[in-house]
Amino acid sequence: MTPEEELKRANDAKTILEHPLYKEAHEKLRIDLVNELLNSPVRDTDAREKLYLMIKMLDSVHAQIKSIMETGKLIKK
Repeated sequence: MTPEEELKRANDAKTILEHPLYKEAHEKLRIDLVNELLNSPVRDTDAREKLYLMIKMLDSVHAQIKSIMETGKLIKK
């Protein structure tokens, strides 16, 4: 990928991360998942494990977009 393409991807990633709808959706989904996990029965290990994995996946998607943005910052330097 060319430096110009990397910079475009970085700018796109920044736009996504800073967009109010993305921020709202990410925050609400994470809060809802954590609340479901905290309020789930201790004996329901399958549901708790799925909720935990969903939270981790949500965080991974966010981290991947952030990584693309950070790569572009490095290229600018």
